[in-house]
Amino acid sequence: MIGDKRVIGIVPARAGSRRMIGKNTRLLAGRPMIGWTLAAAQGSTVLDRIVVSSDDPAVLALAEDMGCPAPFERPAALSGPEASVIDAVEHALGEVGGHWDYVVLLQPTSPLRRAQDIDAAVALAEAEGAPAVISVSPLAKPAAFHVEVGADGALAPAPEVLDRTFVINGAVYVARPDRLLRERTFRPEGTLAHVMPVERGWDVDTSDEFAACEARLTADQAREAT
Repeated sequence: MIGDKRVIGIVPARAGSRRMIGKNTRLLAGRPMIGWTLAAAQGSTVLDRIVVSSDDPAVLALAEDMGCPAPFERPAALSGPEASVIDAVEHALGEVGGHWDYVVLLQPTSPLRRAQDIDAAVALAEAEGAPAVISVSPLAKPAAFHVEVGADGALAPAPEVLDRTFVINGAVYVARPDRLLRERTFRPEGTLAHVMPVERGWDVDTSDEFAACEARLTADQAREAT
């Protein structure tokens, strides 16, 4: 809760994956990948409830083991590769019931996001009266490293706009449910950005990304242990 506003966190974790089978429950630095997202959600000070929406029994069992109350099975119609995350969120809200002022979408493919990112994004939406907040990260390389390649292969400086360019990292999406379900987007007019460091904004979809993320988490664990 933030002030008197009720906040629900939804973790969508369908079983299917085109590029990396079983990635949500695959061990990542000693913990199933989805477990990093659940831990961040549980560390948040603003989430009143955490809901895991999945068609994977292993994911649902893991959520229960980690103390997430009453996760529920997502219908097959909302679990395919073409399924809309908005439809999954709408289904989750309908299953849970009650009134919610904010819904926070936390994708399990962003295991480096922290509880503080969740809290900061919701706080930004509340402080500014924004309809939605989406987490972004700066470009992995500064704008000076980017170039434009002409048709003849010649290099030219990148457009100056790159100095103001960020990447939507998929870690945190905050929205007001009524606006979300009416407009069917997490990016309605007036959406604000919560800026995260590059090293916390990784989106894991491939085995190479998984391995790189595991190396970072392992290094972080070793550093914290010293």
